[in-house]
Amino acid sequence: MIKAVVFDVDDTLYDQKAPFEAALAPILNLPQDFDLNMTFQTYRQQSSQAYAQVADGRWSQQEMAVKRLNTALLAQQLPAVDVQSALDFQRAYTTGLRQIELFPGLETALDQLSEQYQLGIITNGNTDAQLAKVMQLQMHRWLTRDTIITSEEAGLAKPDPQIFTLMNRKLNLRASEVAYVGDNYSMDVKAAKQAGWHAFWFNHRNLEIPDGQWIPDQTVTDSFELQDLLLALTAAYSEA
Repeated sequence: MIKAVVFDVDDTLYDQKAPFEAALAPILNLPQDFDLNMTFQTYRQQSSQAYAQVADGRWSQQEMAVKRLNTALLAQQLPAVDVQSALDFQRAYTTGLRQIELFPGLETALDQLSEQYQLGIITNGNTDAQLAKVMQLQMHRWLTRDTIITSEEAGLAKPDPQIFTLMNRKLNLRASEVAYVGDNYSMDVKAAKQAGWHAFWFNHRNLEIPDGQWIPDQTVTDSFELQDLLLALTAAYSEA
């Protein structure tokens, strides 16, 4: 029986693509309807590697900003940008992340979930940056700091299943009693299943499963479907 629900943060609790596109479109002077999805996905995929290069002293923050963005642009055959443009993008993107809001429907679901389940967060990234997002999203209304794990403070990062095991100990629950909600198949679904958790895939970017070895327990494709799934958990709990 599920007793806790744990969430990813980026592009799971809020729309991460919107501030990304808003920051990048003016720099590239793209048509308003141009879809930057491939650039966005590539940029996200580089996250752990890019921050590791900075942490090891191999890249400066400036070098990371330029290399990470230009690699993402190359994936969609878009022109590379210079240092100043990359830094302008980074500043605008950071500003946009200070204005994020929960996906529609999640507030209602979290209100009800928190009455019956333990809630938590596992997220890759810099602790201060991720906690700032958590506070902006007002997640403190439904969970406490001791059930938030960042990869920086844990010394572990998704998809390493050990970061999920660390959460088991925090919640004092078995792996089979916890469900994870995330948007990334490899980082969230596959990793959670390898750790013995239930996995709910919030596949709102309509991505394909890269392999069929690890099947999510549930898949939803928009935030209202996710709301319905989470509310169904509360109904199941009440009937148990």
